[in-house]
Amino acid sequence: MSNGIVSSVTRAGAYEPFDLQVARNQIQGHSTVNIYGYQSSVTTTKIPLWENATAYTFPSSAVAMTVASAAGATDAGVKIQVQGLDASYNALNETVTLNASGTATTTGLFLRINALITTSGNATGIVTAKNAGTTYAQINVGFGRSLMSIYTVPNGYDFYLERVSANTSFNGNNTNFVTYQNLSTLNGVNTVTQNAPFVTAYNVLRVMPRKFSSKTDLQFLFVTSASTAAINLGVEGYLIASDVLTTQSGQ
Repeated sequence: MSNGIVSSVTRAGAYEPFDLQVARNQIQGHSTVNIYGYQSSVTTTKIPLWENATAYTFPSSAVAMTVASAAGATDAGVKIQVQGLDASYNALNETVTLNASGTATTTGLFLRINALITTSGNATGIVTAKNAGTTYAQINVGFGRSLMSIYTVPNGYDFYLERVSANTSFNGNNTNFVTYQNLSTLNGVNTVTQNAPFVTAYNVLRVMPRKFSSKTDLQFLFVTSASTAAINLGVEGYLIASDVLTTQSGQ
C-alpha cells in the first residue's frame, strides 16, 4: 500500500471473500499455503505422510540437492522445481533440468525442502532430491509433485493453519483407528498441538486459525492402532508477513 505498511486490507476486489482475495494475490504480504500428504502403508509406527513409510530427517545444514530420476536418460529434459528454504530460512526456489543421465544438482543450498514439483515434462521414473544418500523429497510416478505432510515456515512470515482434512482406508470398525498428531518444532523445542484419534475421516475447519511462527518445522504425523492403512492429508492456511498490522489507529 502507499504507506509501505503491509496490511490486511485491499482496495481491489473488496467485495470478494478474504480467502479468495488472498488466493488471487490481491492482499499484500499474504499468500495461501496448501500442504498435501499421502502414504499407502502407515502402520503402528508414527510417521508423517510422504513417499516413504519412514520417519523424516531434516538436513542439519544447508546443502546442495541432487535431483535424479530412477529412469535415468529416459527422463532427460524434465524440469523439476525445488521449493524450500536457505540457511537463513529465507525462501529458496530453484528449477533444474535433468541432464542426459537423468540427474541435476542445485546451485542453491537448501536447509529445508517444502515441495518438489514438475514444471515441464512427465518423468517416467521416481524422482528424488537427495544429499549424501538421504532423501529429502520425492515424486512418485504419475503424480508430478511430492505429497509430504511436512512444512517449514519461512523467515519473516507466520503460518496460520485453518483447515486439516484426512481420510483413511479403514472401514469404520472398532478394532482399527488412526491417531493424528500435529508436531511443531521451534528452536529445538517439540510441541504437540493436536493429538486426535479417528477412524475413517478427520476434518477440522478452525474458527480462529492457529499461528506458527517463522522457522517452525511442522510435521503432520499419523499412526495406526493396528494393521496398515492408506492415509491422505490436505492442509490449508495463510502465510502472512510478520509485520502485518493486526490493529490500526482509530479502530
